[in-house]
Amino acid sequence: MSLRKYGWLFFTTLLLGGLGGILVGLIFASDKLWEGSWANFFMGTFMQMLYGMTISIVAQMGLFAYMTITYFARGMFKNPTLWRNIQIFLVLFVFFDMVYLRYTMLGDGSNLGEFFVEPVLLLVIAVVTAYGKARLTNPSAWVPTLFFMFVFTALEWIPALKQHSFYSTMSMLVPLLFCNVWQVMQLHRILGR
Repeated sequence: MSLRKYGWLFFTTLLLGGLGGILVGLIFASDKLWEGSWANFFMGTFMQMLYGMTISIVAQMGLFAYMTITYFARGMFKNPTLWRNIQIFLVLFVFFDMVYLRYTMLGDGSNLGEFFVEPVLLLVIAVVTAYGKARLTNPSAWVPTLFFMFVFTALEWIPALKQHSFYSTMSMLVPLLFCNVWQVMQLHRILGR
């Protein structure tokens, strides 16, 4: 990967994160943006954009952590089937943790079913993204894409998942998904494989 290609990926991901932040503000916090003057609206929108850009940096660090882990795992596990099975196990393990740990931490007698919403939503998006990536490249890209989209997005999403607030959950998830989907769909084009 050349510096020019990395710079393009960095800045486009940064812009997508900012766009995701603005979108979250316009959808979920529009009442706060519209109260007061136009200056309040523009300043609030600008702050949402900066927040989304900050989240995009987290997403970019997640991508490089994923690539580093994958590089070492391929060196350690000579059998590609073993590494694929470990990735599938980790997806299932993180799904369980997203439900169980959040329920034990935030449950307070509430219904267990409501703690399935976030992991199922993330899993559906990860499956759709993995399907698209496999169609664009080759079928062997399905499991690594699912692993990155589910496990790494969940790890990056932890600060919002610790709270029981719909707004904080969505304000972090939307920019993360914009950035992670964009990065994983552009990676094969940048690397030329």
